[in-house]
Amino acid sequence: MRLFIALPVPAAVHDSISRAAEPLRDCMGVKLLPPENWHLTLRFIGDADEKKAGEITRALESVRFKPFSAHLFGAGAYPNVHFPRAIFIGGESEGAMKLADEIERALLPFALQNEKFSVHVTVARSKGAGDIREFLARTGEIGAFEAHSFSLMRSRLLPQGASYEVLREYRAQG
Repeated sequence: MRLFIALPVPAAVHDSISRAAEPLRDCMGVKLLPPENWHLTLRFIGDADEKKAGEITRALESVRFKPFSAHLFGAGAYPNVHFPRAIFIGGESEGAMKLADEIERALLPFALQNEKFSVHVTVARSKGAGDIREFLARTGEIGAFEAHSFSLMRSRLLPQGASYEVLREYRAQG
């Protein structure tokens, strides 16, 4: 199964994200993601069998964090804005950075590929042909939200897009 660790984006900021992503609706080759798929990826894990998934689930139980805020603003694309594949709204959050570090420490025994965490919410995917200049120019302040949990997620890649399932939720302490 394909696994990742995510911080869900609460419904309270969905309207702001939807308004910001509106210029992407008519971009040829760009597919907007549904709000239920919006999240901050704290750590991509990749393929894992049942045994490894169970070990990861237990390892994440050691992660301790307090509720924190995340601030969303600005926009960008991976690998770059001229050939966008993943189109995102950016942000900043010291708490999310600390949580990502704690998760990295908990997962050290699994020798996962090294990744650099950045605060962002992917809102659309593209084959790289979309003109996203209006989205980039217009996306400013989105809003902030409080994070009280993170989740171990299972991803299924389907012809109509990715489907996500929460395998385990981990709550903040305090």
